[in-house]
Amino acid sequence: MVNYFELMNVPQHYQIDIAKLQQTLRQLQSKFHPDNNLADNNLDASVAEQDLSLSANTDAFLRESIAKLSALKPEQASAIINEAYNTLKNPDSRASHLLALKGISQSINQPIRDLDFLDDAMSFRIDLDDADGQSITLLSKKLTEWLNNYQLAFDEVYQKIDNSDAAEANDDALTKQAIDIIQKLQFLVKLQADVAKTTDELAKQNFDNDDDLYV
Repeated sequence: MVNYFELMNVPQHYQIDIAKLQQTLRQLQSKFHPDNNLADNNLDASVAEQDLSLSANTDAFLRESIAKLSALKPEQASAIINEAYNTLKNPDSRASHLLALKGISQSINQPIRDLDFLDDAMSFRIDLDDADGQSITLLSKKLTEWLNNYQLAFDEVYQKIDNSDAAEANDDALTKQAIDIIQKLQFLVKLQADVAKTTDELAKQNFDNDDDLYV
């Protein structure tokens, strides 16, 4: 499988520099976007290396990524770049990718069994349905803290897996703990999208109400 950390030139850790990831995305897109004349079907690895050598800001790892991508059609390279970026940008898919690189598979259909978590999630959903312009800000802050806590929890478990030998890394207890956290991260990331949608809807309502004052 493709190692997206290597492709995007970021360290293979859970906590990553998102700004660095975005910088790499821009650099790669400038070379391989289908609409970019610089990304030509006939561009081979040697040409890419020569072109990149002109840039003092392009390091060896990124040069290697571009050399590999240059063997693909621009559309294919662009699709892989976007998939890699989106995978690493999101906390749940980044965690899943780290486990996959360790040979640890997970079932996305397995339900969350933590009843306390489910109770909290249900209460949050109810509050979200009843949210107004003021309470949505508090809910967003609460969700951010919730997400941060589970990201820290996964990072701690992953470091144990990463620092273990192959046998220990596949230890059932550690693996189950990591997968359990990922399932919760997946839930919270979806919830975050719902919060963003509700925030936009409330903002639109307020804007429409303000317009009514001038009718």
